[in-house]
Amino acid sequence: MNADWIIEVAQAADRGTLIDLLTRQLVEHDLPADLTGIARAVDGILDDERLGFLLVARAGHEVVGVAYVARHWSLEHGGPACWLEELYVLPDRRCRGVGVALVRAACERARALGCLVMDLEVTADHARAENLYQREGFRELGRRRWARGL
Repeated sequence: MNADWIIEVAQAADRGTLIDLLTRQLVEHDLPADLTGIARAVDGILDDERLGFLLVARAGHEVVGVAYVARHWSLEHGGPACWLEELYVLPDRRCRGVGVALVRAACERARALGCLVMDLEVTADHARAENLYQREGFRELGRRRWARGL
């Protein structure tokens, strides 16, 4: 724990802030940011830990960062696994260790929940994020992620 901020599991009272920060994350990376969909996802995660968990970094009463980890069962990894889907730190709070603390706390919580591995993705133009994840022990899998709406 740092004297300037703490990492905690997000609570229902954080709902509005979570939606705001996760929307900012998607917008910052030019991804679709459907507020209704983000709110539905946040509500589902807050209601059912089996889906995953949200962590927040708090500086006093202000939430300055968020991490969302989705849980799943993986054939490739041989059992329970998770996906660090989102990690966002307010721009004026970056480069102060908040992101590192969120990643470490996410890994610790996932391990405590029985996950064997944590996957994530980084866009090709996000070298700072790549450096963070590499320093924290993640390795590149050399794949490209694809998706299809259903």
